[in-house]
Amino acid sequence: MNGKIALPIAAGLALAGALLNWVYLDTKAQQLEKIEFLCVASGVTIRPGDRFTEDKLAPLAIPKNNVGENLRKEAILYSDRGTVIGMAAVRLHPEREILLRQDLKTPPPALTLNKEKEVAIFIPVDTRTFIPSLVSAGDLVSFMVGGVPTPAVPPDQDGSSENTAVPTLPSVPGNAELIGPFKVLSLGNRLGSAEVLKASGLPQLQENVMTISASVEGGQLDPKAQKLWKLLQANGFRQVGVVLHARPASVGP
Repeated sequence: MNGKIALPIAAGLALAGALLNWVYLDTKAQQLEKIEFLCVASGVTIRPGDRFTEDKLAPLAIPKNNVGENLRKEAILYSDRGTVIGMAAVRLHPEREILLRQDLKTPPPALTLNKEKEVAIFIPVDTRTFIPSLVSAGDLVSFMVGGVPTPAVPPDQDGSSENTAVPTLPSVPGNAELIGPFKVLSLGNRLGSAEVLKASGLPQLQENVMTISASVEGGQLDPKAQKLWKLLQANGFRQVGVVLHARPASVGP
């Protein structure tokens, strides 16, 4: 073979061999390179309500080329375990289970009545007169109840009741009364902040109904709640305006 031809062929073969060797070594390196994800330690079961602690967590190493895109997005790296420690579990986690971001979403709290005589009352509110997302459970509000319906037309003097079935007439303006304050328990199905409900993946429902706290003594509502309820009855349970009181922590100078 002519030396001028053999030399380029040999150089080409050497280059191809080097390339194949590099590909082989890179593949092996990827197989050896691993990513450590955060998982539940061996022999540990984390139950709902348990706190994630350092001793309950461990790394789970997976070869890099075996890690799919979804796992990269959803799983938590072991190096980021500090963001998880101290949080409460919202479901059961068996040993060696990888923790996913969706497992750490805060569930919406449940409606609870903390006092023995505490009851919940549901009030129709006018969402056109306030911003629902600015009101959360624990806030104090008062209600503007106004417009007492016009009294029904009395029956005829001859005792006839033909005129007693009178359609409901428009309410009389200018009779608004402020009643409160009351503690908010929920706004529709939201028992916490709007951010918590959004994180839980649940939609906001029935923002036009506010749940407030009242108390019962001797089978009767407390005077303030009783007055509110009577005015609502007189007003045909029309939606009422909402006045938000300052939160203690945010009171300015």
